[in-house]
Amino acid sequence: MIKSYLSFIVVLFTVMPAFTQTAEQQIDQLVNDYHEHNNFNGAVVVAKDGEILYAGGFGYANYELGVKNTPETKFRIASVSKQFTSMLVMQKVAEGKMDLDDPIREYIEDYPGPQGDIITIHHLLSHTSGMPHYGPFEPRFSPDYSRQPWEHRDFVEVFWDFDLQFEPGEEYSYSSLGYYLLGYILEIVSGKDFDELLDERILHPLGMYNTGIDNHVSILKNRANGYNHSLASFLNAEFRDMSTALATGDMYTTVKDIVLWDKALYDNTLLDEEYQSLIFTPNLSNYGYGWFVDYRDINDNDSILTHRHSGGTNGFNCLTTRLPEERYLITVLSNARPGPTTGITNNIINILNDRPVDFSRSSKIATARVLDEEGVDEAVAHFRYLSEERSETYDVRLGQLSSLVSDLIGIDRTGEAVAFGELAVELHDESANAHMLAGNAYYANGEAEEAVKYYAKGLLIDPGHRGILRRFRRAEDLN
Repeated sequence: MIKSYLSFIVVLFTVMPAFTQTAEQQIDQLVNDYHEHNNFNGAVVVAKDGEILYAGGFGYANYELGVKNTPETKFRIASVSKQFTSMLVMQKVAEGKMDLDDPIREYIEDYPGPQGDIITIHHLLSHTSGMPHYGPFEPRFSPDYSRQPWEHRDFVEVFWDFDLQFEPGEEYSYSSLGYYLLGYILEIVSGKDFDELLDERILHPLGMYNTGIDNHVSILKNRANGYNHSLASFLNAEFRDMSTALATGDMYTTVKDIVLWDKALYDNTLLDEEYQSLIFTPNLSNYGYGWFVDYRDINDNDSILTHRHSGGTNGFNCLTTRLPEERYLITVLSNARPGPTTGITNNIINILNDRPVDFSRSSKIATARVLDEEGVDEAVAHFRYLSEERSETYDVRLGQLSSLVSDLIGIDRTGEAVAFGELAVELHDESANAHMLAGNAYYANGEAEEAVKYYAKGLLIDPGHRGILRRFRRAEDLN
């Protein structure tokens, strides 16, 4: 189904001229377009059977020092770390040192009930434990927890008696806390720190010497800094101590090292096929153990099996995708959030399957560049022009304006936010969300009376809109 990566892709020239290039050239052009027009900052690799077919770096690992990203740059990979945790657990299961049906209390004797007696290792691996994600911490997770170092046991005790969302095994609900608990259990079972276990059982055997547990104290060559998008540029991301991400999102790696990991999975290097197959067996919501396992449509009549997982943490996001039937790997690592990792990946899959690329330039970023150079009136006019005349080339959906207004509010340029909120209503008058956006801008600008008017108009369109109702009450109180 997928043709050789280095061969020429043959289609009718009049239908898809770009496919007269090699796939490698197309991928390079695609990622460069995302870098130039949509601010992609990071590295990309495409491999087949463990052989790298394309690898490239884009933007900067460190903007302040002018250090560019390369395929050797080390990025935090956030929740992509979970697949390594699931491998370590299944290795222990294969050795008879852990059992998928064991409850938590089998390993942590004083773990409180009823959670400790009814949540199993399988539930934790498959996100069916009923444990929450970070919701119970909010809005205080960042200031009160994530910025300080924690002993793993101490952090487990912070969340181990959180109320369950449902009876274990009945539903799927993503929970990083569940994987944190798996990391702590692995330390108990092995008698080793998690990073030592990871090195011993996975990284060193595979020669993944540019992968490990991130620690801000250590000097790490080729480490990328994390950034957040703001308008058309970047800001330094907020600090997070990785002790709050044990086994759930605390790793760093390079795109080249991920290829070594991928090859080991295809070859069953680290685990017998009997046990590794359980990792890629979908449970509720198509989640296996550390991987989503499902199909992606490539046309009206065909689909392709994928193993995939995304990750996001302060200043970083990523997506790694395997196409096991064709033995392809696509990994996109970014040190700027939000990053278009999904769009890049989906379009690379399109290229590998002789499908047209579906790429739209960011109207938000294009408009923000005009805003910084020429001012708000010209920028508003530019977005209006893109919406009316260039919608085939640019993404001009309401979400682009929403992101622009949010950025402006975040850096206290609220007067400019009001101008774009008004534009949102002009272009999307029948949208309750557009009126909410304008209301948010006026509220941030200290004009509660105007905010109430826009919220009221939004409620006329959608009387049950919870977001508007909440903001409407807040603005009325201020007014």
